[in-house]
Amino acid sequence: MGWLAALAVPGALACSVDTTGTPPQLVPHCATIEGDDACRSAYADRPFCNSCVPASQFQGCVATPPAPSCSPTGGTVTDTGIDPSESSGSDGSSSSGSSTTGEADSSTTAVADSSGSSGSTTAVVPSSCSEEGLLDEDCDAGDPSRPYCIDATCSPCDVAGGDAFCAVLDDRTPWCNVDSGRCEGCAGAPADFCPAEQPVCSDTGACAPCDEHEQCETACHLAPTDPLQGECFEPDAVVYVAANAACPGMGTMADPACSLADVVAAVPADASVAVMVQGGVSYAEHVVMAQGTVALIGSGLTQITGEAGLDAPDLEVTGGILYVDGIRIRANTQSHGIACGDATLWLDDAEVRNNIDYGIYGTGPCDLTLRRSGVHNNPGGGIRQLGGVLRLDNAVVVENGDGVHGPGINLQYAEIHALYSTIAGNDGVGDDSLQCLDAIGDVRNSIVTGLAEGSVDLDCFVLDFSTNAIDTSNFVGADSVLVGAYDANLFVNPNEGDMRLDDPPSTPFGGVALWLLGDPPLDIDGTARPMGGEVGYAGVDEP
Repeated sequence: MGWLAALAVPGALACSVDTTGTPPQLVPHCATIEGDDACRSAYADRPFCNSCVPASQFQGCVATPPAPSCSPTGGTVTDTGIDPSESSGSDGSSSSGSSTTGEADSSTTAVADSSGSSGSTTAVVPSSCSEEGLLDEDCDAGDPSRPYCIDATCSPCDVAGGDAFCAVLDDRTPWCNVDSGRCEGCAGAPADFCPAEQPVCSDTGACAPCDEHEQCETACHLAPTDPLQGECFEPDAVVYVAANAACPGMGTMADPACSLADVVAAVPADASVAVMVQGGVSYAEHVVMAQGTVALIGSGLTQITGEAGLDAPDLEVTGGILYVDGIRIRANTQSHGIACGDATLWLDDAEVRNNIDYGIYGTGPCDLTLRRSGVHNNPGGGIRQLGGVLRLDNAVVVENGDGVHGPGINLQYAEIHALYSTIAGNDGVGDDSLQCLDAIGDVRNSIVTGLAEGSVDLDCFVLDFSTNAIDTSNFVGADSVLVGAYDANLFVNPNEGDMRLDDPPSTPFGGVALWLLGDPPLDIDGTARPMGGEVGYAGVDEP
């Protein structure tokens, strides 16, 4: 299959001395010799003569044309673009009486209005500035297109150093707009302005790492274990798959591959590949991820249902880093939905449901993250975490277990961080919601309620529980609320994993959760969480 081949490649200057009064000059001021010609000869990057700048500063040579009153020729300066009519003096003197002998006799200079009249001024431009390397208020007020103080001269951003200068000055204005002379936010910058390690133009105007797949044309490297965290997958490392395509397919948009399992198995260990998975027809395959970094991005109703008659998970992750976005892993009648060990697995807007055994079964340490995702209606249990870290962020773990198998979450030698999640209606052998063996971590701003009350194992005492609605009195502190056993009627449609609240005011889940800096600002369907100390609803739904 030829498309698989693409996966393998991803001047010594004089000085001057300033003293008080009129200093002796060891070099002449540019205004007393050849003006702009002297500057062009001595300083390639400072081709203009400014009589308002002391000779001690590059002989008065500057990078941008001076105001007419600071021009030694009264505004008639060769190749500067300054209209001679803007100067009121034909003998070299300015309308304000500024000296052209090389001495700055005033700290500011009047700028003529746009009509060219020397009698009316709109602003005052400093002849020199002191806020070196910064946006100088006096410069900005005098000429907004030259607001930065560079070598004591009011300058535009391109003279100050361009994009590099702007990025250091303020990360919210990293782009140098040469038309305005000012540092601006990245929103107005050319395409691909932001660097690969910070590819997203944020709302603040700063370039930032990606943290959602949709911020990239391809996919985003999300996990802390990913060496490329915050970067987008390269556009030339994309493969297209459609279950109803003609086999084998080239993996292009026009000629997609037909087998998801074959595509994932072919990824080299050192490659990062975004796989665009077309929905409509289910992928009845046993998909094994063993190496590399892969993002499976679903389009439409995309489902992996496993290979018929095979006692193996629909999706097996034995190594590497796998991202799953917008895909259902379901209906395995022989085994688990997903098995994961010695790998990183990250699910966004995904479902693991209606599998005969566990929804997600850890075979070894697996760093597992679920964002806006659900594990529900799996008779064998919800999630078994054996080593590694489990992160639940706006996640649903609901109605798993059948009373004789696993609980909602079984933690063994593992770490958990559950935030704004709903763990409800699970029915396991022993405690329904959460069972622990040498586990650590925290559960916060969440709903925890089992088919029977007291659904959290007492061995989970080492976990930090706070601001939850929870059914186990041992884990209810002053900042949580004790609730009863699971009531499916409080939620919209648990059988479909929809754990939004049916009638929020009638539930005991409000006035509990406290948003902290770094928490997700939105709930599972995009509603803003209350911030600034106001308490909100526990669980995935903020009505």
